[in-house]
Amino acid sequence: MNSFVRLTDFSKEELFEIFRIADSIENYEEFLKGKTIVMFFPPASIRTRVSFEKGIYLLGGQSILFDSSALDKKEDIRDVCGYLQNWADAVVVRHRDIHLIQKMAEFMKAPVINALTDENHPCEMLSDIYLFKN
Repeated sequence: MNSFVRLTDFSKEELFEIFRIADSIENYEEFLKGKTIVMFFPPASIRTRVSFEKGIYLLGGQSILFDSSALDKKEDIRDVCGYLQNWADAVVVRHRDIHLIQKMAEFMKAPVINALTDENHPCEMLSDIYLFKN
């Protein structure tokens, strides 16, 4: 599974495959069974955070939430990613700095999903495209 930092990370064909999966989401009820998704969101985030938490739950997974400011520690992000790999099957990050998310995607074997940066919001863009596709 690939990370999702920018919408351009995927080809048109891959995006349509994501839409095909979304069209038959009921077939994926247990897709995240036994999986843990670590999420980093600021306290003020409501809509995007709840959307991810609910989706993870409906797909059978467990989410663990941290404040995104936890990523602003002096500790090297490579080290943070090293121990996250022991617990996380995927990581969802809402953080101002897209470069931090890009570094996490490079250091993690598990997928990293950009849930909003100052530069972009690829999940929202993808859902908008999906809406207009139908």
